[in-house]
Amino acid sequence: MADTSDTENPPSDAFPIFLLGSGRSGTTLLQKILNSADDVMIWGEHGGFLEQIARAYFHHTEKSKVNQAIFRQNPVAKDPNLDFNRLMLTDIGYCLMNWYGRREVAANFAGLIESFFHPPGMKKRHWGFKEIRYGRDDRTIEMLAELFPTARFVLIVRNPVDVIASQAAMGWGSKTALRSGWKQCAEAWAGQNRGLLEFQRANEGRTRWVRFESLISKDSGAVDDLFEWLGFETSDRQGELVDLKEGIWGKARRDGKPHRAMFSERKLSHIERIVRGPSRALGY
Repeated sequence: MADTSDTENPPSDAFPIFLLGSGRSGTTLLQKILNSADDVMIWGEHGGFLEQIARAYFHHTEKSKVNQAIFRQNPVAKDPNLDFNRLMLTDIGYCLMNWYGRREVAANFAGLIESFFHPPGMKKRHWGFKEIRYGRDDRTIEMLAELFPTARFVLIVRNPVDVIASQAAMGWGSKTALRSGWKQCAEAWAGQNRGLLEFQRANEGRTRWVRFESLISKDSGAVDDLFEWLGFETSDRQGELVDLKEGIWGKARRDGKPHRAMFSERKLSHIERIVRGPSRALGY
């Protein structure tokens, strides 16, 4: 059984941080910047396995048959050492015998997730991860918001044309029939950022958008604003990380042109049409 005291009553100055955004939007750079703060450990991607955990969580909390079969009989947790054989069949349906109640579901799922990203012995108070796979058709971030009420969600966004060009330069979608991988990348960007926007609107006080273009500009104050929101102190280390110019965004093509130059005017128009809604909402 999870330690519910830590899960339900975390220290007021300790909270998890979940960093979300599309692939090639600057998530790794922002992860490094966050980890440059004291008492912070933002882990890397994990393949999106929490999508399956979210399905299991909402299966318990929303599925009517589960609610009726288990929680109608277990409104609160039973003693796991109880001699169930002595109970009358009218007291409990033996085939659906379980010890846990509704409250334990949230505590146990929260404890399971935290065990992956805040292991025993880790001394950093602020823990979390960055992931590029959530926000589309899954309910992972919705689950995280329910299970971790003190969590902060940092959402990073970059001009969608540059994101899709960077993905194409990395070979994403290269095996797609008719070389239409760029179209699938555009549709994925639109779907994911539409989902992140919906989440942000429902969780205004707990979410913060960071524009990649501002992040790599020292004069923008983007890092200062983000760290102030999180309650962290800034140092020279954050600027040093931006100066590293790692990743394909910091590398010029051989012809000196931006990566988006790979797209014809027709493809650019098509991409802009696909991403128009969330792109405009995000200021692009």
